[in-house]
Amino acid sequence: MIKGIGIDLVDKDRFNKLLAKFGNRVAQKVLSYDERNEYENIDDKTSFLSKRFAAKEALSKAFGSGLYRNGVYPTLISVKHNENGKPFFEFRDSLNFYVKNNFSNIQLSITDSDSESIALVVAE
Repeated sequence: MIKGIGIDLVDKDRFNKLLAKFGNRVAQKVLSYDERNEYENIDDKTSFLSKRFAAKEALSKAFGSGLYRNGVYPTLISVKHNENGKPFFEFRDSLNFYVKNNFSNIQLSITDSDSESIALVVAE
């Protein structure tokens, strides 16, 4: 049974401006510890950040809460990929407990273009 669907579209220019103004502080607010390690070694930081933010925002919409509410903090969520490149979420701390007790399956799809990133989440 589907409990929630979330979608988010991010303008990459927005993240270019944020990175220019605030530098790596943006990454510290959006990325988990594991993601920050990966972020340090990636060339296209804007694309990396915008895709992860879109995924986390879409997830929060599928939960029906929004980011920074009810314990849904971006730093507790990691976007990972399986051996075939399919993205999935990994959760930490109290958010992991919440997800395991309220959802049987969460599906994530992410794509981007030169100017935008989009993510879709279905929570069952």
